[in-house]
Amino acid sequence: MKTLIVAGLLATLSSSVVVTSAMAGSLMTEVNGVRVELTSAPETPVTDRKTTYAVRLVDGAGKPVTDARVTLTWRMADGMSAATPLRPAGEPGVYRGEVLFTMGGPWELTIRVVRPTGRIEIPLREEVARQR
Repeated sequence: MKTLIVAGLLATLSSSVVVTSAMAGSLMTEVNGVRVELTSAPETPVTDRKTTYAVRLVDGAGKPVTDARVTLTWRMADGMSAATPLRPAGEPGVYRGEVLFTMGGPWELTIRVVRPTGRIEIPLREEVARQR
């Protein structure tokens, strides 16, 4: 199973950040009153195979956040980096995109959520398996 490690949480509007869960295969946290849930398929990314990431955003009233631009950026220690926009996935508040990792090992990921009310960035660490 995959474990996403929350390396830290940055928010431009407030310093109050609550991490509610960091479980194998998923991440759930709350930043500035927005619940952010991240899942991936497959749970463990493998080099040269697409990994689908989905981010679900829910506001403090329990309503899906539909006015966001969501981007997933990833960077390796050697400086290799790229970004994938996550698009609305047909279900309100869910944004989805695919990533193709070309190298195995540790990657730094950042979920960036931009809304009219501000921006949230959530840095994560992801371990990518080498294809056998």
